[in-house]
Amino acid sequence: MIRQKLGRPKRIFIILNPYGGKKSARKIFHSEIRPLLLAANIIYTLQETQYQLHAQELAYKLDFLNYDGIVCVSGDGVLVEVVNGLLQREDWDTAIKVPLGIIPAGTGNGLAKSILDAVGENYSIQNATFAVIRGHKRALDVTTVLQGKTKFFSILMLSWGLIADIDIESEKYRWMGDTRLDFYVRLVCFSVNFGSIPAYPPFGGNVGSWAFPPRYKSVYDQGDGLISNISVDQCILRVMKLRKYHGNIEYVPAPGHESFGKPKSEREAIAGNIEISKLGRDGDADVLHGYQGPNCCFEDSVWRFLEGPFISIMLVNVPWVGKDAMPAPEAKFSDGFLDLVLIKDCPKSALASLLLKTGNGSHVKSPYVMYLKVKAFRLVPGNRVGDSAKGGIVDVDGEVVARGEGVYMCGQERDPMSYGPPILLTVDKGLATVFSSR
Repeated sequence: MIRQKLGRPKRIFIILNPYGGKKSARKIFHSEIRPLLLAANIIYTLQETQYQLHAQELAYKLDFLNYDGIVCVSGDGVLVEVVNGLLQREDWDTAIKVPLGIIPAGTGNGLAKSILDAVGENYSIQNATFAVIRGHKRALDVTTVLQGKTKFFSILMLSWGLIADIDIESEKYRWMGDTRLDFYVRLVCFSVNFGSIPAYPPFGGNVGSWAFPPRYKSVYDQGDGLISNISVDQCILRVMKLRKYHGNIEYVPAPGHESFGKPKSEREAIAGNIEISKLGRDGDADVLHGYQGPNCCFEDSVWRFLEGPFISIMLVNVPWVGKDAMPAPEAKFSDGFLDLVLIKDCPKSALASLLLKTGNGSHVKSPYVMYLKVKAFRLVPGNRVGDSAKGGIVDVDGEVVARGEGVYMCGQERDPMSYGPPILLTVDKGLATVFSSR
């Protein structure tokens, strides 16, 4: 659904994250974005973020009546914060109608890539800026992620298993910007196909001195020598010692996708629907301010389920989650569904190939991949197969929301949700609005 409202924005509030990706957002703004805005006679107020969740605070307090839109010069994470800030307001129903823009300058730039690709335009800072200037608008689904009384809102994806592990454990390469995930995945695939990684070049040496085969070499040619510090041990282990996770999922499939999984019994479905209808809506008044999630009624819905072990589960709202990663090629901005991409079992050699195919979306054609659309989804994450003392990571829009015992950064970070209890996702069709080129 495209919202064609007449009139270009005349005044916008810009939130810039100077710390994201390669820390180049400030330079990008002044050299590439600002001249275009001035040429279009757009007045702007610029605010840099100073700490995590600062953008959420800004959106929560902003007098949006003074602006025709909010634009993030950043990665996807800042825009996610803005959506959450708007939906926590008492006037959320008006605030969420403010058009949102994203100009890529961070690590994950999936939404910007999706917006431009949807209209056949190349991914670039210039085209993303023109999308704001032109003022066309597109509706965007918002997903409520809920566990008990803990609730927040997602616009990109939830992942658990292999992809979540790769996303979070590649954090040490954040200095590489939006190439870090591609680098990490390709390094994993290299280790599987060739068995080992060549020795490190001397400290400070160009990564191109590694003897990579030609089809892998280009992703490593960063030219700044920083890559010589990277330990590749965990990259090799990620697929060679593949993790599988116990757990189970339940979901309401979209029409035409009812053949996947097994139907729950009528009694189980009724009990589950009653429980879900209460989630997040019981409690004191302090908990119930702001947007409470979609008014979904699942009493007449047919829930289906699958039991683990699982290698990877992703629920995706837009086609691209990075400029080079398209896990959900059939995802739509405002169809009211999430695209579920699931791998239960897969040979290691085939898995390496699948990871590389996410660049064009052809991985969904594999017999090892289950790909369908769902309206509601319930995840019960379990511990690793063969190592019951260790759990996994639940990642929403690039941030950890829950992690089990014995995993990366366990005990060092305070996560908003617990690992193990059910996590529910429901979709509100076209709740938010984003700027689009046309």
